[in-house]
Amino acid sequence: MKRTLSWLLCGTMILGLLIGCGNNNDTQSSEGSSNDTIKIGYFGPLTGGSAQLGQAALNGAQLAVNQLNEKGGILGCQVEIVSYDDKSSPEEAVKAATKLVQVDKVNAIFGSLHSANVQAAAPVVEESQTLLVSGGTSPTWLQQGYTYLFRSIANANTASKQLAQYANDEGLKKIATFTSNDEYGTSGADAFKAACADYDIEFVAAETMANGDRDFTGQFAKINAASPDAVLVWCLSDDMGAVTKQLRQSGFSGTILGPEGYSMPEILNVAGDTANGVCFAAQYLIYEDPEEAQDENMRVFLEDYIAEFGAAPASDNACRAYDGINMIAVAMEDSGADHGQELRDAYNDIDGYVGLAGTFSYKGGNGEGIDVMRIFRIEDGKYWEAE
Repeated sequence: MKRTLSWLLCGTMILGLLIGCGNNNDTQSSEGSSNDTIKIGYFGPLTGGSAQLGQAALNGAQLAVNQLNEKGGILGCQVEIVSYDDKSSPEEAVKAATKLVQVDKVNAIFGSLHSANVQAAAPVVEESQTLLVSGGTSPTWLQQGYTYLFRSIANANTASKQLAQYANDEGLKKIATFTSNDEYGTSGADAFKAACADYDIEFVAAETMANGDRDFTGQFAKINAASPDAVLVWCLSDDMGAVTKQLRQSGFSGTILGPEGYSMPEILNVAGDTANGVCFAAQYLIYEDPEEAQDENMRVFLEDYIAEFGAAPASDNACRAYDGINMIAVAMEDSGADHGQELRDAYNDIDGYVGLAGTFSYKGGNGEGIDVMRIFRIEDGKYWEAE
């Protein structure tokens, strides 16, 4: 009888191991994943001009994972990140996403920072029924009918609407646009123009640039010839410092409008005093001194980030990833699932989660979870909330 009970107990333990972490869904194989680990994939720019942004996001994700593991992990399992460099390339993003879902067999993904890369990788993610959360702000990739994609920040339309209202309130009647010639810049300009349709605002010039360009002499000559009251600058934050500095040096002294990328401290280092008069929409600011943060959640996050990595985040992408990973954990705990449709549905049911960006509610949002931003103005090297 004792031998029979021993065999039954042994069998029960083996069965428990077989159905443990990482295998709650039939499509989730144990190959490439240990039974006591939940894998979260990451793909983003870790080399090239956007490497600083990508590393900040990866650090934010890693900080969230470290804190989760200190509290016992997710569903009783330790969590690890599997990361790949997408080199800011849509083609590389597809390769990274494919490897994450087919080889590494991750439970969920955070990435990429570039909206064009998210859109390129989306079919791979959707087909594998893998939850993906991204900090990319272009509305486009959540307008294609995908059901496994979610955003951990407000989309660019939110920024556009609030910038348009600000421009109208400030009496900025003639506006020129200067944007990157990729999907991010194009969609940003289009959304801003659409948001301005309800106001008495005229667009007097439209110029573009390629990511990484550093000579804008010709474009700015045309913009200045149109005598705008304001210029909308919509490009990657890597380029904003150089664009802002040259725009001022070209003779433009009016208001510069832009997206959340202007919250990066590096832009002030590059642009210096020429950044005065920049107004941008954002959900949070990055402070080198945590004590300057008015929000308690942000203050604690910055303290923990600095303790872990030795300096404040180089980009707000750290905040986007931190919120994203924590909401993935919430969805897993709420559903008891670590992959697939149950996990997706649980993430879609998140309602009232308070993150660094504010309060998230995904119900009925088709992957969008927050739609509030504030307007900040740069003066004397400091950020001020516009009234």
